[in-house]
Amino acid sequence: MAPVFNVAVLIYPGADILDFNGPLEIYSTYPPEGTPRPFHTTTFSHHNPVKASAGALTVVPDASFSSVEAALENYDILVIPGGDVIKYTSTAEGKEITALIKRFTELKPREEQGSRVLQSVCTGTLLLAAAGILANRTVTTHHMCYEILKKMTDEAAGGESNTNVVRKRWVDAGTTEAGVRIVNAGGVSSGIDASLWVIEQLAGKKVAEWTAELVEFERRKQEDGWGV
Repeated sequence: MAPVFNVAVLIYPGADILDFNGPLEIYSTYPPEGTPRPFHTTTFSHHNPVKASAGALTVVPDASFSSVEAALENYDILVIPGGDVIKYTSTAEGKEITALIKRFTELKPREEQGSRVLQSVCTGTLLLAAAGILANRTVTTHHMCYEILKKMTDEAAGGESNTNVVRKRWVDAGTTEAGVRIVNAGGVSSGIDASLWVIEQLAGKKVAEWTAELVEFERRKQEDGWGV
């Protein structure tokens, strides 16, 4: 029987709507008939309800931050959306989130699933930078935030981080010592492409192509970063 991957999707005040809803749509889409559902999604937050992007959407999350934190080893994919990140990283909640991110990267994949993925979308990569896990990696984020991403990775490293920030639709930033793969999506809608790529790696090309077809999404290549 094919493994089921548990996906935890963070939502915090001011999180961009498509940053978390894009991956949620992709990971929760039913697979082709006769194929077991490969993903189970859980939204979580410090707040219930939580107001996302400029107060435009109020969400009732599935779980509290503390409950997901307590059972973190049971989640195979952790999705970190972007939004009003820069000022949020210095708050008590922001620090708890960066600590959660760092701890997730230190968890070996579960035996049955065989894979664990940390996925950031848009400026969510800045939270990964604040967690100090992007040194010596090739990464990406929203095209307006490349410089601040490099600055934050250097600050977290206490000097030159040797982080290479690139203009791509998404980036496979490699694995941690524990075997956790880090995937960064570029801005906003890039999170859909990144999620489809993760699905292709974990559940196969057939499921990824079916999902893209069902949601009527034209996939972009990894090299199709936004801007010139």
